[in-house]
Amino acid sequence: MITSNRKTDDGLLQYKNQRYNFHRLLTLILFVFYLTPVHSADKYQYEYFEGQHGYFKELILGRYANNNDKRVWKWVDDINIFVKGEMPTVLSRELDKIIVELNHISGPIRLQRVTSEDQANYFMFFESGEAYLRFEPNAPSKRVEKGAAIYLNKNTDYEISNGSMYIDLAIFEDNTFRKYWLRKLLSHSLGTRYPAPYYVDSVFSSLPYRQITLRYSNLDKTIIKKLYSKCVKAGMDKYELDDVLINGC
Repeated sequence: MITSNRKTDDGLLQYKNQRYNFHRLLTLILFVFYLTPVHSADKYQYEYFEGQHGYFKELILGRYANNNDKRVWKWVDDINIFVKGEMPTVLSRELDKIIVELNHISGPIRLQRVTSEDQANYFMFFESGEAYLRFEPNAPSKRVEKGAAIYLNKNTDYEISNGSMYIDLAIFEDNTFRKYWLRKLLSHSLGTRYPAPYYVDSVFSSLPYRQITLRYSNLDKTIIKKLYSKCVKAGMDKYELDDVLINGC
């Protein structure tokens, strides 16, 4: 009986240990799977954008409200950029680089630098925060104080008519940070107006999962292409957007 009981006890203990180890392994797998989207936007399973609409919709419309009061904003005319203030040479080169990249991605609209304010519908400010707020009094003052801000205007059809961005060169002294904010603010000015903190290597990602990135991830490129596709139109609400994302034009 003693031997039999020992065998039974050992077997039960072994079985319990196996169950315990299995549950630990399962928990670990689920935990890693849950964190994967935060770590990278370019993992192969997340490159299939048609199954990953949530990030896109949150960037474009914000978190869905029950009253469905959010609409798609986008440019329908070319973006003519004028720089106000002394733009460092390293940023000027970076801007030219970003413009080439975006023109390759964004389809029907084009970005270009112009030499006079009269030609411009988008302004980049490298002067003081006070000067920027005088020019754009409705810009978010708290963000201006923190050194980086954008402001966009739309018409009654939710087409972006003009906009601006501000970078405080005194706050962001490192050229890597400057180039990051230049890319991030200009990219958000395309119409991705809301924060979404999911993909650490996405230029659109916000805190707490934001890192300094100087390139567009594959997902970033797909987001921009999708926003500027013929299917997604300025003024769409969440139901209309869902329909075209799932069913196409």
